[in-house]
Amino acid sequence: MAGTAQATSTPRRLDLERRAFLDLLRMANTMATPEEIARQVVVVASHLSGCEAVALRLKSGPGFRYVGSLGFSEAFIDVEDDLCIRDEEGRLLRDESRQPILACLCGRVLGGRVERNHPSFTDRGSFITASTSLLQAAHPETQCQGRTRNRCHGAGYETVGLFPIRRDDVTYGLIQCNDRRVGRLSAEAIDLLENLAATAAHLFQLAMT
Repeated sequence: MAGTAQATSTPRRLDLERRAFLDLLRMANTMATPEEIARQVVVVASHLSGCEAVALRLKSGPGFRYVGSLGFSEAFIDVEDDLCIRDEEGRLLRDESRQPILACLCGRVLGGRVERNHPSFTDRGSFITASTSLLQAAHPETQCQGRTRNRCHGAGYETVGLFPIRRDDVTYGLIQCNDRRVGRLSAEAIDLLENLAATAAHLFQLAMT
């Protein structure tokens, strides 16, 4: 993947992962709500990614609203909070399965609508781009972006990473990592964040059932 480094199982990486996940699991034992778990996952994701802005979307009603964030402005969170697409009268638009249609790349990743042959998608269903500017220039009408609103790019973010929180075919949410610098997510960081998303899915499964 362009803009990423080769993943390696270095002692530093293994130590970072071990400490981060032990801290998360330890804290999860005292957490009463999914929202509290989400906020701690954001802290861990910020540490593992090194990105300037990290947030977590969690299933809420028909959509997936932000329940925790670090580094994003309140204005960005307010504008991007609701992914549901509505008609002119404010009614939810739904697909053929009667599921709400979600906008932008977040909606595409949450819905599992990924293109395995597109370099921006990983085998685990995440979306990564080292540069939204280059992505827009190379694929202005690309299908990989879905009903994109281009607000990450418009806000000046170049690096974008979207990691689905999914377990047993149930999608609980998504971890979002943004940075105004190009190529901030290495292959090592991507692997760590996908492992974090898998751990978070297990915690949410326990907390939400």
